[in-house]
Amino acid sequence: YGPAREVESSGPVEAGPGACTFDARHLYTKKVCGHGSVRAVSYNILADTYAQTEFSRTVLYPYCAPYALEIDYRQNLLKKELAGYSADLICLQEVDKSVFVDSLAPALDAFGLEGLFRIKEKQHEGLATFYRRDKFSLLSQHDITFSEALLSEPLHKELCEQLAKYPVVQEKVLQRSSVLQVSVLQSTTDPPRKLCVANTHLYWHPKGGNIRLIQIAVAMSHIKHVACDLYPNIPVIFCGDFNSTPSSGTYSFISRGGIAEDHEDWVSNGEEERCSMSLRHPFKLLSACGEPAYTNYVGGFHGCLDYIFIDKNALEVEQVIPLPSHEEITTHQALPSVSHPSDHIALICDLKWK
Repeated sequence: YGPAREVESSGPVEAGPGACTFDARHLYTKKVCGHGSVRAVSYNILADTYAQTEFSRTVLYPYCAPYALEIDYRQNLLKKELAGYSADLICLQEVDKSVFVDSLAPALDAFGLEGLFRIKEKQHEGLATFYRRDKFSLLSQHDITFSEALLSEPLHKELCEQLAKYPVVQEKVLQRSSVLQVSVLQSTTDPPRKLCVANTHLYWHPKGGNIRLIQIAVAMSHIKHVACDLYPNIPVIFCGDFNSTPSSGTYSFISRGGIAEDHEDWVSNGEEERCSMSLRHPFKLLSACGEPAYTNYVGGFHGCLDYIFIDKNALEVEQVIPLPSHEEITTHQALPSVSHPSDHIALICDLKWK
């Protein structure tokens, strides 16, 4: 065999991720779940557009090794993470178009998942929904941009008229390029079974609770149109980064079916931006993964912002895949890190039809 030769590497030596935050989670998701069940994942994967700015490197994620913020490094980690979940449905937020086309779609295609992408026009990133081909086929798509739908769809006429009374807020809502991705899927093994899968990423600003309430009102009206009018009584799964903690008006509205006009979130950005309305929706929605301590963990903030809401009349939770431990999340101080590709944590649960 001869003596071992040392091989010199040409580039800088980078540490591998070592143990990843998702390794322990993969132990629960080795196999695809049975035909009566659906494994759903919701995950804000941190767009490259935001990860590799000077601001991100120095202010947002100064604790993260620079090479671990690079697109190729994070992509490899992400593909490994998502493939190991053996999911039937994956709803992603902050997906760069190039990442979807060149990386995620081909990688997940190899694992039997078909992907749909919806861009946010101004941001060069958007939403992706993947579904397992041998379990579901796509019946129809009903994506919207909140601002456009609000102005042009008769469905939102009443809300639009109410909003017009608050021109400052109206202007803010109309400036956002936030989108809602809605896909109607049909079971391949049990064709009468259909699902309405919605995916969104609401406005991010900490004081934007009033804007998020308007966005979620548009979302719920639109989902109602699809799941009550177009496909009567089909179950809803609504995933996303709602940028709303469990104490927020948005969370309360989704889970309780309504919000009063005196809710404090109507004045989230002060009296001069008050836009009080009372809103309702007809669904009985439950946060399938409960209310974790946090789903987003960065240097300056941690909180629960991401949810998988399910129709509790039609679906129940079989199991929730435990989130990584606090110790794992903070091994490298915060997220993202060499062992975790995003500043958010994926939510994963197994659901079954009632």
